[in-house]
Amino acid sequence: MRVIKQNVSYPIAQNKAALFFALALLPFGLTNAQSKNDTLKEKKIDEVVIVGYGTQKRSEVNSAISSIKAKDLENIKQTSVDQMIQGKLAGVTVTNGSGQPGAAVSIKIRGAASINNTNEPLYIIDGVPISGDATGRSTSGRPIAGNDFSSTGGSGSVAVSPVSFLNPNDIESIDVLKDASATAIYGSRGANGVIIITTKSGKKGAGRISYEGFTSIAQNYKDLDVLNLRQYAQLQNAMATVFNVPLRPEFAHPELLGDGTDWQKTIYQTSISQSHQVSFSGGKDDVNYFLSTGFLDQTGTIINTGLKRYTVRLNLNAKIKPWLKAGANISGGFSNQNYTINQSYNGLISNTLLQAPDLPVYNSNGDFSSPPAGQNTNYFNPVAEALTKVNKLIRKNFSGNIYGEADIFKGLKYRLELSANTEFAENTEFWPQFDRGSQYNIDADLWLRNNDWYSTNIKNLLTYDRSFGKHKVTLLLGQEAQDSRWKGNTGEGHGFKSNNIYTLSMATTTKATSYQGSASMNSYFSRLIYDFDSRYSITASIRRDQSSKFDPNYNDGKNQIGYFPGITGSWKVTNEKFMEWIPKNVVSNLKFRAGYGETGNQQIPNNLYSSQLTIYNNPSYQNNPNLTWETVKQSNFGADVTLFKRLNINVDMYNKKSSDLLFKVPLPDYLTGNSSFYGGIEAPYSNIGSLQNKGLDITANYETKGETFNWNTSFVFSRYKNELLSLVDGISNISEQVNINGYLPMVATNTTIGQPIGMFYGLKSEGIYRTAADLAGAPSTVFGSAPQLGDVRYDDINGDGKIDDSDRTIIGNPHPDFTFGFTNNFKYKNLDLSVFVQGSVGNDVMNLTKRNGTQNAMMYQNQLVDALDYWSTDNPNASQPRLINSITHPNIMISDRYIEKGDYLRIQNVTLGYTLSPDFASQIGVTRLRIYATAQNLFTITKYSGYDPEIGSFNQNILLSGIDNGRYPSPRTYTFGVNLDF
Repeated sequence: MRVIKQNVSYPIAQNKAALFFALALLPFGLTNAQSKNDTLKEKKIDEVVIVGYGTQKRSEVNSAISSIKAKDLENIKQTSVDQMIQGKLAGVTVTNGSGQPGAAVSIKIRGAASINNTNEPLYIIDGVPISGDATGRSTSGRPIAGNDFSSTGGSGSVAVSPVSFLNPNDIESIDVLKDASATAIYGSRGANGVIIITTKSGKKGAGRISYEGFTSIAQNYKDLDVLNLRQYAQLQNAMATVFNVPLRPEFAHPELLGDGTDWQKTIYQTSISQSHQVSFSGGKDDVNYFLSTGFLDQTGTIINTGLKRYTVRLNLNAKIKPWLKAGANISGGFSNQNYTINQSYNGLISNTLLQAPDLPVYNSNGDFSSPPAGQNTNYFNPVAEALTKVNKLIRKNFSGNIYGEADIFKGLKYRLELSANTEFAENTEFWPQFDRGSQYNIDADLWLRNNDWYSTNIKNLLTYDRSFGKHKVTLLLGQEAQDSRWKGNTGEGHGFKSNNIYTLSMATTTKATSYQGSASMNSYFSRLIYDFDSRYSITASIRRDQSSKFDPNYNDGKNQIGYFPGITGSWKVTNEKFMEWIPKNVVSNLKFRAGYGETGNQQIPNNLYSSQLTIYNNPSYQNNPNLTWETVKQSNFGADVTLFKRLNINVDMYNKKSSDLLFKVPLPDYLTGNSSFYGGIEAPYSNIGSLQNKGLDITANYETKGETFNWNTSFVFSRYKNELLSLVDGISNISEQVNINGYLPMVATNTTIGQPIGMFYGLKSEGIYRTAADLAGAPSTVFGSAPQLGDVRYDDINGDGKIDDSDRTIIGNPHPDFTFGFTNNFKYKNLDLSVFVQGSVGNDVMNLTKRNGTQNAMMYQNQLVDALDYWSTDNPNASQPRLINSITHPNIMISDRYIEKGDYLRIQNVTLGYTLSPDFASQIGVTRLRIYATAQNLFTITKYSGYDPEIGSFNQNILLSGIDNGRYPSPRTYTFGVNLDF
């Protein structure tokens, strides 16, 4: 062992702590730092990071900011960028609410900051701000696809991603501002975090032509075990006795029957998708350019679902004069989506699982079949539903940003940015006329929705950046104004002569409505960054926002105005003289950070402080002129350390408190008259309470490089604890309902003081009444009826001797204890291998699909195989209660019987690639040629019995997280592709 020569100003032996620290490091074999094969260098920490209206070197950042580069995403083949960052960034929890192509995800940055319907971050794409709200609630309040986004509505429509127009191959970097000291510069829009996306620009040098193309094959990850025809006949014979109906002759000998129709095999398909992108880039001393065009044709794993997307982008930057730069980022995205799937009690997934196996797909004449006359069933032929119903969404998105930047004098720059974003959306939903005997739709139905919006933004930025000896100062003064406008038309028609031509002019009856609105914000902000001797640094900012979403007259307009300050500082310990005794190849960076900031949230519909008239000439809302911002106050303490020039560790602890929570006051329908769509006056929005998130983020990166072998690994860990702190007087809790099988809305979650938000709510079960002895101590009544043998035994929470609504309680928690992601990239000569694992631990899932499939309460309805193990005198130890003949029976009320562990560990991505040597590539006329194969969603370890434990939030509603009510499963995908550079 060779001893490291220390260059210190005093002997180590005189400092016992230092001697102990140095000796402790020797077992790692780090003294041989000059080995020939040890050509490693410390991971660059001086890479540029986008901090909002500016940039900083990574080593100078004081706030909690996570970053990811294009090379870290190149193996993740997803439709949109919001899906790609899952498991890649600490403190950023991404869940896919649906496996449907183009569906929205739910992103929570450091937990849920609000109880409002969306907790999504703000996206800044090349300077263009875009809300992460996929439902349109914060603008027009209307969805662009589907006629109902509520959990209790019949359609159960699934929202589409607001950033699906962006081609992931165009992305250069993603920076996520997590703590309020970083997001305070975005003021009223920064409460849920900010995701800053920078697209690619040309590099100086010869022009470059790049092509990437891939083909992917996707399959449903697994099928659920439903009854085949023999098992179904056996169950129907038993149910016939309960319903007091004659036995079906064809089921007299179930053992002689075949398997019947496997509806999952008729609905799910092996999908084949393709993607192509060509880009042109280059640059000279004064100009660089990047031009790309892409095409994606993604077929869903459910028949008649899919997404086609066309994208184009031009990024241009030029130095006009020695003192003047200008540039533009312009993009267009066009998508056509088959959007036939919903997530509710009558959705296609439920139809598939519960449709009887004795029904064929087609009749002998080729028509779609339906249950025989006399069978009262709520479920339709799922193949007919998928192939005949039309639900198409066409989106045309254009965004652009142009800027000019002038050097006024040394260190002082002025920048003017003009940006705009617009979208034109057309949704066509058509239910054809049919008559299949027991099921029919006499009049065909058409719904048309056209929704257009645009947003313009202007920024004036003045930046002063100078160094004076050991002092470095960066001062930003800025003004920003944003104007958003939207309009739309909705029309519906009924009674068509033909299913082939459906326009409103062909309908017998029609109805049309239109709407329009606008919102604006004017802002002023400032930020000071001061650094002394690369040891001590401080960042302070403040922003003033004035929003049109709040009353301009009440309280002299003060409710429209919010001030959002932020301050953070850091101490780079390794630049202190007392750290000189530690070799740089042992500890090259040690930095402590602490910060505090305030941000706001105004993600609510417009004009809620006033009362607008509905088509019934009634006010739509009870007005509340005192309405104002949500405010989030967050403190952050962090540390960054680089060890052995290979290992970078970032640790952050935070405390985030949200107050003045914006929410519609939960008043009962008998006070409001139900929704304004039905002539009622809806409850007002108000500032009703406060909540808190405390958490820990950890990121660790390790990299080793050799002559032929390279390896880098990254591990991210995120943990948060959520708690509702208070509600205003008169409100004890906030409950959310879902529609379950049988058209019955039931409370599924409850949010109460002292608990995390959106907790699962229902009855606690203690098994089944199996014997007469069990019944001896039973409550007198269970929701008004005396319990019987074979019924579910519920816990009498309040001890009053009966089971009723007062015995409902918390039965599960959808929030994970922690989430994680683990990425390993290997390269040996020309071969590269990437393995990405991610998962979630500690969260529960409410499996309503299992409830529907084991209720044993309806005739002519298929069930899961578990349903066969029902209680009877011959089977007293069964796992399921007795057969019943009521869909309102207490046995199938929401209880902890349907709560399952949602923990999972998933091999999310495995990619193997091979790159031709430069010499051989040049012989075939290319600069670079790489071929690769990728497996996505390869393997999942979980105890969850449904399709997929990753449930997410229903249409980004944080109060309806982790509820599986017929979720479109995420597929397993195999991709084969090629990268070419010319």
